[in-house]
Amino acid sequence: MDGINFIQDFAVVLLAAAVAGSICRRLGLSVIVGYLLAGMAVGPYTPPFSLVLDVARIETLSQIGLIFLMFAIGLGLSLSRLRLMGATTLVATGLGAFFVLNLTQILGLTVGWTADQSLFTAAMFMVSSSAVIAKVVHELKLEHDRAGQLALTVTVLEDVVAVVMLAVLGSLAAGSDQAPGGLVGLLGSLSAFVVLLVMAGLFLVPRLLRRLEARADPELQTIAVAGVLLLMALLAVRAGYSLALGAFLLGAIVAEMPQSRGIGRAFTGLRDIFSSVFFVSIGMMIDVRMLAEVWGWILGLGVFTLLSRTLATSFALILVGTPHREALRAGLALTPLGEFTFVIAQLGVASAVLPKTFYPIAVGVSLLTVLVSPVLNRHAAGILEFVERIEPRWLTRLLGTYRDWLLQITSVRGGQWWQLSKRRLIQIGLEALFVTGLLIFSERILAGIREFGWLEGFDPGRVVLSFWITIGLVVIIPLIAIWRNLAAVGMIFAEEASRHTRLSAQVIEAALKVVSAVAMASWLARIVPTESLPRWAWLIVAIVLGGAVAVFSRRMIYWHSRWEDTLGDVFRSPAAGEGESPEGTTRPAPAWLATPGDWKINVQECVLPEGAACGGRTIADLRVRSRFGCSIMEIHRHGATLIAPEPSQVLYGGDRLLLLGTQEQIERAREALTALTPPSGTPAFDEARLETLRVPAGAHVGRSLAELQIHRHTGVLIAGHGRNGHRRINPLASQTLEAGDELLVLGGPRQIRDFKHWMHAEGASPASDPGSGSGPTLRSPPVSA
Repeated sequence: MDGINFIQDFAVVLLAAAVAGSICRRLGLSVIVGYLLAGMAVGPYTPPFSLVLDVARIETLSQIGLIFLMFAIGLGLSLSRLRLMGATTLVATGLGAFFVLNLTQILGLTVGWTADQSLFTAAMFMVSSSAVIAKVVHELKLEHDRAGQLALTVTVLEDVVAVVMLAVLGSLAAGSDQAPGGLVGLLGSLSAFVVLLVMAGLFLVPRLLRRLEARADPELQTIAVAGVLLLMALLAVRAGYSLALGAFLLGAIVAEMPQSRGIGRAFTGLRDIFSSVFFVSIGMMIDVRMLAEVWGWILGLGVFTLLSRTLATSFALILVGTPHREALRAGLALTPLGEFTFVIAQLGVASAVLPKTFYPIAVGVSLLTVLVSPVLNRHAAGILEFVERIEPRWLTRLLGTYRDWLLQITSVRGGQWWQLSKRRLIQIGLEALFVTGLLIFSERILAGIREFGWLEGFDPGRVVLSFWITIGLVVIIPLIAIWRNLAAVGMIFAEEASRHTRLSAQVIEAALKVVSAVAMASWLARIVPTESLPRWAWLIVAIVLGGAVAVFSRRMIYWHSRWEDTLGDVFRSPAAGEGESPEGTTRPAPAWLATPGDWKINVQECVLPEGAACGGRTIADLRVRSRFGCSIMEIHRHGATLIAPEPSQVLYGGDRLLLLGTQEQIERAREALTALTPPSGTPAFDEARLETLRVPAGAHVGRSLAELQIHRHTGVLIAGHGRNGHRRINPLASQTLEAGDELLVLGGPRQIRDFKHWMHAEGASPASDPGSGSGPTLRSPPVSA
């Protein structure tokens, strides 16, 4: 009966989510609000409507939903996209999170929270809702406003902050001691694990997807990715982190693949189902009676969140050089809290760091910010004007001076040494983290292999020795690469330093090599678990590795080059849909929009729907500038960008246009360009029919099909032509018509009726004698095209 009860609970969750979500969508609210309310309605704490009573089963559903939700978030945030967002925005996001942390800690000291409770609460307030912000930005036409673009970029990067905080908080809650050195050691261990998992994923996942793609079986591809997804989540848990980390990382890895769009489509249904399950299960955990007890906390923390997030994110953006008006506008847009608030609250309550009252508090504060944020942003202009009126002049001048100084500093390029070495330094850092991750998690890997029972029957001592020899052979290749890169960086630095000192380049280079060797030896001594083997066994490992280096050193360098090329191919290969915006998101602003000088640039996006009436017509035919006063600056089509398109450029459904003009001009142009072809002129596909008609005498006789342009006038397609018993399918455009010719016509009922009227309007009426064969005659029944 347990299986039947599980099916019953699952059905209740989905039906409740569908009903509540549809009601909230009709009211203009986020469906997440509906899912939470549905959970509170059917959960175990709201009798007599409690339809789901098994708390353990609820938690299981929640975990499954979290995995698919995090995979979907990672799938929308590829590693390449993170790289393109720029260092300044990344720094601003980190600073904003740091300021929120400090403000929340001050609040925690005031109200008497413990240090761990303040940390969990700050993590709940660090992350905004990307879905709500994207909706607000779209409704207010801010997609190509600088402040709107900043808000969208920061909210995406805050997802990364949330994943990092989840991993850190999960380790702290579990009392993990795998990383000595406190929080710094924990962050280092986390970075090593992430790099290890990402590099392994980038090496293995593309090969798996290519093999499955070659079999042309999307069903197997979806099943395989789902299996890898659950495995990655399990690996993250076994490493001492949250399963959300593994699911998010796999999503980010798959986002780099050319198959990402197909996988995204295949997982859309699973994502929708299980993400709704997650939010409903969060709602079911809330004791509704507690809301009456904590409503004061909800209001107080809601106001604190709105103020602290606006101030923290605005100040962080100002520090990286954003004009303070744009920074404040972006800060107002970044106020709504998102799904990570519920995830972190769930972790805090489950680990007993936070009391159970924090469930309804987290939900209430999040709902309050989601409801208030659109109102604040609709009145943003008035808020900004009020701030400008009360802002002291000296502060305005100080901020302007600081921004000018920052622009002057950032415009100075680094020295030659930095320009030549930065790529190698990044490689050193990533490969060092990879080696660190592999070594510090090696014992967990061995324990996992033993759990599967693959090593039963083998001598345990030989198994451990063989395992460490294998790990050593894997590690030695990046170690050689690290040493070669350190030597190259040292040589470049020595050449640069010798110009400013009396020491020769050879002496400086030799000294740097000694320092590098000592640093590498000290680093390896700290991360290698020497207690895993006796000293004589480590001596055997060293002899084997030394022999491998002596014999295969050139081959190892070649393998490392192939490994780098493989990773480079992953990042260079265009992912499916690259250059296009996923549903629910906006394209990044064009680079020229960021520096318009003193011009008041108003650029907005217009997406032509499929079946748009303007589809197939040129810009010159549409007379966009003369009719509406605005200009088409760019056209984005299937990943390609057409800048300053020619008047002869044809527009098609699905095109994304960047329109330049006043708000009124753009609105009038959008209304005209997005108008659809009337349904009556476009019959449904299953209404198409074939009819054979005879050509009457008239002005069209003796003219070719190309001259008559029948499709343009009537919408029908001439599929065949017959004369004197000779019939031809798909006649040429040069085919002339004679009285009495047969035409096989394809079209809808109205189109064929228009064609008959058009033919008779062009010529004489057909003879009334049915035996003469003149006049329109139905020769075949309707067909389903």
